[in-house]
Amino acid sequence: MTNIIRPNFGSRSREGEPAEIAPSEEGYQPLHVYGTAAGYIVVLLEDARGPEGRALKVVIGPASGNVLEAVAMMPATDAGRVDADATAVAVLRALEIVEQGREPMPA
Repeated sequence: MTNIIRPNFGSRSREGEPAEIAPSEEGYQPLHVYGTAAGYIVVLLEDARGPEGRALKVVIGPASGNVLEAVAMMPATDAGRVDADATAVAVLRALEIVEQGREPMPA
């Protein structure tokens, strides 16, 4: 997915990095599984491979598959975890709305 905002937390750009993460191949263990909706699973992973060091990644992927794609990345701090939790819950809620086929509420 090319439209992901990829913060580098003050380090060099990671433009050439593939966006997909295969947990079974990379040995990732989820920090938290937020749930599934519309056929997708929303998960929080910790990744220390990048030049920015430890980072929290909110990832989604098909519930029946094992390939996840990052949709948000935060620093691995207490504040970063709060932001990651809020982001993941928002993504999950958006998927629930899509699954239910609801029209958005008027502003």
